[in-house]
Amino acid sequence: MSESDHADPVRDTALPEAGPSKVEVPLEELETLMAEVCTAAGLAEDESGQVVRHYLAGELRGSPSHGIAKFAFESRFFPDRQASPEVIREQGVFVIVDAHREIGPLSAAFAVRAAVERARRYGAGLVGMINTQRYGILADWSEAIAQHGLIGIATNTSRADAVAAGGRTPVVGVNPLSFALPTLDQPLTADMGTTLAPMGVLWEHRRSGLPLPPGCFVDAQGQPSTDPKEAVSAVVFGEHRGFAISLLLQALAGSLFGFPMGRDVEGTYSTGYALIALDPDFTDPNHKAAAANTRLVEQLRAACTTDGDTWRLPGEQARVLAAAARAAGVVEIPEQVLARLRARAAGDFTSD
Repeated sequence: MSESDHADPVRDTALPEAGPSKVEVPLEELETLMAEVCTAAGLAEDESGQVVRHYLAGELRGSPSHGIAKFAFESRFFPDRQASPEVIREQGVFVIVDAHREIGPLSAAFAVRAAVERARRYGAGLVGMINTQRYGILADWSEAIAQHGLIGIATNTSRADAVAAGGRTPVVGVNPLSFALPTLDQPLTADMGTTLAPMGVLWEHRRSGLPLPPGCFVDAQGQPSTDPKEAVSAVVFGEHRGFAISLLLQALAGSLFGFPMGRDVEGTYSTGYALIALDPDFTDPNHKAAAANTRLVEQLRAACTTDGDTWRLPGEQARVLAAAARAAGVVEIPEQVLARLRARAAGDFTSD
């Protein structure tokens, strides 16, 4: 089963990425290489800028499985794009988009615009999208919605790559979730997966041969495995509670829009995406949700842990990591990822 058959691996910054050795690459050099890849794939300059920014954001924010490595893999399919995304059905707050195999960050941006437009008009916008290439971190899209003063939600289905704790037969997907709440400053953002580790970790560990993180994957018999050659499924977090959340997300990005779910998701282009925008001020113009959310953030910051420290809010670490990386001007990536990136920039869209 190839990586191209799988939906987005979910984000988990706590897990180390695979790689026998790493090298520091100047940020400017990475941006140039990624832009060259896009040019070789036939993207226009403005399209290239959007794609590079998105995948680079994943890398800088501490999610390598959604950063340069994923760009190097997903760029293999950039030449497969057929046409611009198209709204094929709409009614009230609902919109269904056929992305025509558009490159993930470009189709997601289209869906975000459609969700925001509906939320401005009706108070809510629920956009389902299918037949698209994949993108990286979901937080980019929930935050893009929140920047308009709206609550942003992003999720998607995937192939049946995940099992509940104690399970053997995969039925649900990795089903990630991101939401962002508007504040008077930066959005309060969460970006999480419903499995203990991203499937992207499995793919990179298969390339490197390094053992998998314990307890995160199982083999075909449902037994925990750290062998990347034997492991086939990711384990859903939180036992039955996490499994229930995964089912809800599956329905939001699946049956709500008539998209495939479970084992009916055959690959990338049958994966369903949901981009949701909600206007918290729609019913009461005097309600100021951004201010209310800011007060909530202040209360959270004032809360203490049992050891007297303060809470770390969702999204904070990612922003700190991104700022530090930009200040340093260098990014550390596996040598094998850099080699794949250079191959793409030279016009090689077939090797892995």
